[in-house]
Amino acid sequence: MSLKRLDFDNNKENCRTCMFIDEYSLNVNDEGEIPLGYDGTAVCGIYDEEKDDGEGRDWFISPCWEACSKYKRCTERQADYLDIFDPETNSIIENPHKLSPL
Repeated sequence: MSLKRLDFDNNKENCRTCMFIDEYSLNVNDEGEIPLGYDGTAVCGIYDEEKDDGEGRDWFISPCWEACSKYKRCTERQADYLDIFDPETNSIIENPHKLSPL
């Protein structure tokens, strides 16, 4: 079980369980395995510098941070890495990365 799924099952409202998080942007695993950054950093897929809400958030985030005002709970398929948020189309898409067994 991944930390994302654990947080999802425990109804935690943090960046990891937000539908807009992009955990693959800084992935250091090969071949699209479950995302892992050297320092756990991810990207907020809807951060807009011109519309900064003053919550002390930025484009680069920690998945462990408490949810901000833009938080929207991820889908169960996102919790299992079957779907991901695509910031280019601003939509949820099927995960194009190869997934290793969880």
